Amino acid sequence: MKPNRVSVDWAEAPLIPQTRSQSQLYKLNKLRLTAMRCRASTQVDVFEACKLLNVNETLAETHFEEALLRTLRQGLQRKPKFYSVGSSEESFDEKWLLQVLGAAESDDFASVEFLIRSRIDRRMWRSIRFLIFGSVGKFKK
Repeated sequence: MKPNRVSVDWAEAPLIPQTRSQSQLYKLNKLRLTAMRCRASTQVDVFEACKLLNVNETLAETHFEEALLRTLRQGLQRKPKFYSVGSSEESFDEKWLLQVLGAAESDDFASVEFLIRSRIDRRMWRSIRFLIFGSVGKFKK
């Protein structure tokens, strides 16, 4: 039995168009850099991270984003996958994170709730939601 071989002329293959805006690409690369920084640091319990956050408006979004990425493993119950900065590929975790952060930024509470409930452990919903909204600057003052 011979395996089916399909010859593809890559020179004529259509390229997948870039669907992300410059601001989305910037946000994705910023998340990837933060994820790389957090990978080297210790993992933090999601509940402890929420308690320790101090709402200082100048640095708040960065601290919330870091706390979110450091605790995401606990919420997902597995290690999230991030590609290197500038990579043209996107992991499902990166796409999900961009989508939930975009929904939070535009105050689309129903989408945020759906996205959180579809992937995050039930015990972490409230804390992860808090970190997501804080990451986009929508924290309570």
